Amino acid sequence: MKRLVAILLAALVLVAVAAVSGYLLVAREVSRERVEASLSARLGGTLRLAGAPAVSLAQGPALVLGGVRWQGPDGRWTLAAERMIAGIDPAGLFLGEVRLSSFQLDGARLHLAGAVAADGVLAGLGRDLSQVMGAPVTVSGDGISWGASETPRLGAFAFRLSPSGEGGTLRGSVAAGDQTVEFSASLGHRGILTGTASGPVAVSVVSPLASFRMSGALRNPEAARIEGSFDFNTSDLRGLAVRFGKTLVGEASFGALRIAGDGAVDFSRLELDTARLELDGNVGEGRLGFELGRLRPRLEGTLAFEKFDLSAYLGELGSLVGVEDDTPQGDSLRDRPLSGLLQAADIDLRLSATRFIAGPLSGGPSAIALLLRDGDLSLDLSETDVSGGTLEATARLKPAGGDTFDLAADAIADKLDVRQLPPLDVVTMPQSGQLTFRLGRTGKGPTLAAILGNAGGELQLLLENAAYPAGGEALARLAASAGEAGSSAASLVLERLSGHGAMAGQEMRLSDVEALAGKHLLQLAGRLSLADFSLSLRGSLLPRPVAAPSATEGSAAPASAPSQTAAEGIPVLVRGTLARPSLLPDMTGLGAP
Repeated sequence: MKRLVAILLAALVLVAVAAVSGYLLVAREVSRERVEASLSARLGGTLRLAGAPAVSLAQGPALVLGGVRWQGPDGRWTLAAERMIAGIDPAGLFLGEVRLSSFQLDGARLHLAGAVAADGVLAGLGRDLSQVMGAPVTVSGDGISWGASETPRLGAFAFRLSPSGEGGTLRGSVAAGDQTVEFSASLGHRGILTGTASGPVAVSVVSPLASFRMSGALRNPEAARIEGSFDFNTSDLRGLAVRFGKTLVGEASFGALRIAGDGAVDFSRLELDTARLELDGNVGEGRLGFELGRLRPRLEGTLAFEKFDLSAYLGELGSLVGVEDDTPQGDSLRDRPLSGLLQAADIDLRLSATRFIAGPLSGGPSAIALLLRDGDLSLDLSETDVSGGTLEATARLKPAGGDTFDLAADAIADKLDVRQLPPLDVVTMPQSGQLTFRLGRTGKGPTLAAILGNAGGELQLLLENAAYPAGGEALARLAASAGEAGSSAASLVLERLSGHGAMAGQEMRLSDVEALAGKHLLQLAGRLSLADFSLSLRGSLLPRPVAAPSATEGSAAPASAPSQTAAEGIPVLVRGTLARPSLLPDMTGLGAP
C-alpha cells in the first residue's frame, strides 16, 4: 500500500512539474514578436498583434491574442479580429516545444482588396487558402467587404477549415441580405488550389433561394480544369436578380430555373458540353459556356427545345416594343440606359424550338440567334411557320457614340391566317383572310423608349379575302360602303386591302391605300396617329377596274388596270379611329347652291 501511495505522489509531482515547466516554457516563448513570426510562418501572410499574448490553461494550454490583424500576401485580403485563441499541442510541451495546433478567431472583419474575378486574384487566393487549410482554423465575424470601400456588403459569417491527410475541407455560412448561404468544399489534395496536384473536388453552395453543386476532379494540374457535373437551381429567378441589384419587369415570368450538365471549370470559365436548361417548365438541351472575360462576362451556347412556351414573357416582350401595360414608369427595360444593359456582358446564343407557344399563337419549327458583342446587339429570327403562314425578323442595336444607339429592325410576315391571330383592341379582325406585311423601324436614342418615341420606319401591308359580318364595325364598314348598297349578305368580303405607311414619331403617313370590295375600289391617302389610332384620310370611291378579278376567281391581287383619277370617282373622307372608321363624302370645295 505504501508503495502505491508513493507511486501516486510521484506521478502528481511529475504532472505538477510538467505543468509548471510547460507554463514557464510557454511564458518564455510567447513574446509578441515570436508569436507574430510563428503565426505568419504557419498560416501565411503577415500577422500583427495589438498587445502582448496571454497564456490560458482553462481549456488546455492556449495563447489568447487580442487585436489581431492578419494580412494576406501582396495585400490581397485583410482579416481583423478582436481575439484569437491559438491552441498549444500538449505533447510538444513534454518535448520542450511550443507547437500551435489550432486557431480560433472571433469578432472578425474580412476585406478583399480587389475584384475576385480580376486576373491573378483567384489564383492568389487559392495559394493562400491552401496554406491556411493545413491547420484547423475557425473564423467568425460580422462583415465582409471588398474593393475600394470597407463597408460590409455581406453580414455575419463563420468559416471552419480542417485538414484531412493531404486534403481538407471548408465549411461555413454567410448572411447575404435576407438569405443565409451555407457552403462547403472538399478537396482530395490541398495542392489542387495551387495547381500542383490532382484529386477529387466537391463544392456545395445552398441558400433558401438558390443552390449550386459541383462534383468532379482535377485530373491535370497544369491545365487547372476541374471536370465533373454541375447543377445550379433557383426557385425564384426574379427574386435572385433583385438580390443582385437587378429588376426584371413583369410579374409572371422568370420563376424556376435550373442549369445542369457535365463539363469543366477553371478560374475564369465554365463549359457544359452536355447542358440541360429548365426555365419555367421549358426544357432545352445542348451546350453552354460562361466566361468571366477581361472586360465583361460572356455567355455562349446552343440549346434545342422540343417546346418553348413564351406566354409568360409576353408582358416583357410587349413592353420592349412599346405595348403599354401596368408596369410603373421607370420599372421597364424600355426606360433603362442601353449603355448599361448592352455593355454588361457578351452573348452568343443559338436557340431552336420544334414548337413554340406565345399566348394564342403557336408554330414552329423556329430558330433564334442572339449575338451581343461590345455593346452591339443583333437578333435574328429565322423563317418560322406560324398561323398558317411564315414570319421572320431581324433587329440590331449598335453604338452610335456616347450613350446613344442606332436601331434597325425588320419583320416580314407572309399569308398569315387571320383566324389564328390574337384579337386586337385597335382594330376589328375579320372572320377569315390572309395577312401579309413588311415592317421596318429605324431610330436613335439612349433608351428603347426614346428610340421608339421618335423612330421612323415603313410598313407595307396586304390583306386578302377578308370576310366580315354584314353590318360589322371597323374595316367591315368600309367594305359595306364600297360594296353594293342594300346588300343583305351574311358577310362582306374585302377582297384586298393594301397600302404603304411611312412612320415618323407618333404619326404614320399612309399612301397608295386601296380597298377592293364588290363593284368598287376605294383609293385613299392621309395619316394615322399612332398615339390614339385616329384616322385622317382622303380619297375616291371608284368603280371596280374591269381587269380586277373577283375573290371567287382565285386571286385577291388585281392585275394592272388603267389608272383612274379622282375625277372619275366620288371624293370621300375617312375619319374616326382604326377600330371605328367612318366613310364620309368629301364636301371640300363645294359651295352652297
